[in-house]
Parts: sequence; C-alpha cells; structure tokens
Amino acid sequence: MTPPLHPLPALFLLPRPLNCLITALSVGVGALTAGQGATPISWWAALAAALIAGAGNTLNDVADLEIDRINRPDRPLPAGYLSRSTALLLSLALALTGVAIALWQSPTLGLFAALVVLGLALYDLWLKRTPLWGNLLVSALASSAFLFGALSTGNLGRSWVPAAFAFLFHLGREIAKDLEDLEGDRAQGTRTLPLSAGEALSARLAAGVFLLLALLTWWPWLTGVYGWPYLLPVLGVDLLLLWTARRLWRERAAPPQARLGPRLKWGMLLGLLAVVAGELA
Repeated sequence: MTPPLHPLPALFLLPRPLNCLITALSVGVGALTAGQGATPISWWAALAAALIAGAGNTLNDVADLEIDRINRPDRPLPAGYLSRSTALLLSLALALTGVAIALWQSPTLGLFAALVVLGLALYDLWLKRTPLWGNLLVSALASSAFLFGALSTGNLGRSWVPAAFAFLFHLGREIAKDLEDLEGDRAQGTRTLPLSAGEALSARLAAGVFLLLALLTWWPWLTGVYGWPYLLPVLGVDLLLLWTARRLWRERAAPPQARLGPRLKWGMLLGLLAVVAGELA
C-alpha cells in the first residue's frame, strides 16, 4: 500500500513540478531562438513562467476537485492531503510571485505575465468546461512560453516556430485528455468536446491535429531553417505522434489504459531537444 502523503510534499506536488520544469525549459528555448544564450533576464523569465504555470496547475486542481475524485483520486486534493483553501492560497502566491518577478525584469514581461495569469484563470474557472474553446486557449497559453522567453531578450526571432508546434501539440493532447477524463466530466455535467460532439469525432480530430503536426515538423529542415541535428530528435517526436494518432483513429476513443497525457510529455521534451539541436547546429 502507498504510504499517505504529508502536507509539505503535497504542496510541492500539487503545482506539478515536471510541467513547471518543461515550461521553464520552453522559456529558455524561446530565448535561444531569439539568438541569445542564457542571460540573467531569461533565467528570471524562466522562473517566473514556471511559478505561473504552477499557479495555473494548482487552480486547475481546485476547479476540478469533484471531477478528480473520479478521474484522478490520487492527486493531493481529492486524496485529502490538502484543503481547497490551502491550494487557493498557494495558487495565488505562485501567480503573484511570478508576475512580480516578470515585472521586476521589465514592464513588458510583467504585462505579458499578467495576461497569462488572467488567461489561466479564465480557462480554469470557465472555458475549460466549454467545447473546444478551452482547448484552444490553454494550447495558446502553453505555446506562449516560447514567445515569453524570446521577449525577455527583446527580440522574438524564430520563437514562432516552436510556439506554433507547441500550440498544435497541446491542442491534440488536450482533446486526448478530455477523452480520458470522460467519466468524471460526464458525472459533473462538464461540456467538453467529447461530450458535445462525440468520442469518435473528438478522437479523429485529435488524431488529425497530431498528423498535421508530424508533417509540419519537417518544414524547418526542408526549408533550411534547421540542419541535420534537428532531425534525429524530431523523428522521435513524429513516431510518438504517429503512434498516438493511429491509436486514436483506430479506437475512436481514448485507448484503454494508455494514459496518453504522461506519454506525450516525452514528446514535449524531445521537441525541445530538436529545436535546441537545430538552433545550435
């Protein structure tokens, strides 16, 4: 039996530190695409973005508490390791600290960070429960980490390349996660895309997004934006995308026991590696 979690580790796990780390790395990659190395401002921007991502993840779990009692009963809130009020205070503290750090670096970064916080609140408290609109918003917010990193250098550079890829990646992933969370969403009356348009259409839409992304990832190499070092990690991403798309298209639902969300995190890391390899080659 898994030993009970204590409040202090639960406070650390609630913001989903791995997701926060991926956000910070995305900011760093965004700075790299702008032709800059690791500057003090980009380091602070990465920290601010990670804190804001943690705030959004925490607020998401607060908003989804009843749904997670069915879909994710092992998470800190539904498992009873933390109270809802404690989680709300943690989310607020993380958001305010992230925005303050960004504002300390520059008014532009501070405004950008504040808009992201507003967007996350809008998603977690309202749009998450609407068909497709929530998926589109959270995908845009996730992809904005690359723009945020580039903006910290004062030059957007090629940050739009990984940002566009990240938008499509997250869009497909979010729809797939809605398919996986169908039971809890249905019980709570949440009108996600699978519950509004059907599982088969949603699964095929997610599969189509992943296939489109797999095709587009070849564009930087074919046009000479990135060289050969970009190809090896991006092939790993494409194999994962094709495998996921095939499963979704064939089963017209979330594959049983597949847990696509955690698997696709490896695709995020490989995608970051591909862009870094392309930029440094």
